[in-house]
Amino acid sequence: MKIRIQRIEFLKRLRIIEKTINENKIKPIISCAYIETRGDNLFFCGTNLETTITTEMQCKEIIEAGKLVFQYQLIEEYLKELKDDTVIFSEIDGNLLIESSDSSSEFSLMNAEDFPKILVNENFSEKIEEFKINSIELAEIFEKIKYAASPSSDNLSINCIRLESEDNRLKFITTDTYRLVYLEKELERIKSKIEVSIPLNTVEALTKLLRSIESTEITFYFINRQIFFKTPDVLIVSRIIDMAFPNYKGILLNNNYNKKLTINAEIFMKILKRITIFVRNNNETKYGATFYFNGKEMQVHGVNEVAKINEELVVNYEGENMKIALNTKFLSDFIQNLNKSKDITLEFVASNSSVKIKENDVEDYLYILMPLALKE
Repeated sequence: MKIRIQRIEFLKRLRIIEKTINENKIKPIISCAYIETRGDNLFFCGTNLETTITTEMQCKEIIEAGKLVFQYQLIEEYLKELKDDTVIFSEIDGNLLIESSDSSSEFSLMNAEDFPKILVNENFSEKIEEFKINSIELAEIFEKIKYAASPSSDNLSINCIRLESEDNRLKFITTDTYRLVYLEKELERIKSKIEVSIPLNTVEALTKLLRSIESTEITFYFINRQIFFKTPDVLIVSRIIDMAFPNYKGILLNNNYNKKLTINAEIFMKILKRITIFVRNNNETKYGATFYFNGKEMQVHGVNEVAKINEELVVNYEGENMKIALNTKFLSDFIQNLNKSKDITLEFVASNSSVKIKENDVEDYLYILMPLALKE
């Protein structure tokens, strides 16, 4: 390979694909970036075998076609320090030579033939379903729900975001069995029923990517048990998790809540932040605080090995007096995504039953939280 390329554009494309490249000591080649000449363009690919990102840029000149696989970190750092707008990439004796007007460097390469053969060419005739949504809006949806997915890949059935369709609504659900987030988004057209689980790693990489590009339309669709997310110049391909997602519908349909707290979101967040200072390092129940509801008064207690805190506030509470232990971090994770000027409601059944949390009069973004064990 020998090509002349625009340095800044190359760096831009490299930063796109590196969002899915992780260090892999067992299979080092997937810790690398892959580039290949295609017509007048340079094709980029990065993968962790679960998620693949591809993109292209136009070359200034293709002197000799080819493909290369390289560890990108040093090359990225080096290119950032050059002053020339264009540089020349050449493969010489198994090494990559990068030349500018006043500098040249060599980097070792890996065998491009050993790079995984990832599906990156869409076959639109096999497309199962298609949705279109603004990229920034999709990133915001993912950020509103992904924290409740299990971060561990030990149980893939909950290490994911669940995507389902019903009528003209798209549903996003996550759970780690201790909490559950449910969000609905209305779309103009949904042709058929969709029920898929997208790996959390894919969602993390996609969210970072969508936050780093300008607002654009993103299309996503399914082919051969893979999900494709496509912008005008970037394609993300991910496998779909085939394991059954937990049955969440019965939890959402629970109508046994008979106690309700209504409180301003900002006021409640400030209380949680103060309490969390005391309970975040509690060895017995990390982030655990005890809430007391007595008439129109709410008390919140938090302790650790060297200090304790007690918050008291007059609130709008309906129902019998109760005591419940909750994870303050889990509460904050959801509430920080709500409109701070609005009131929120927390609905209860008993000290050992789930809590339903939402913004007042909002039914398309809900949070179900399991309590902690109370201490006597």
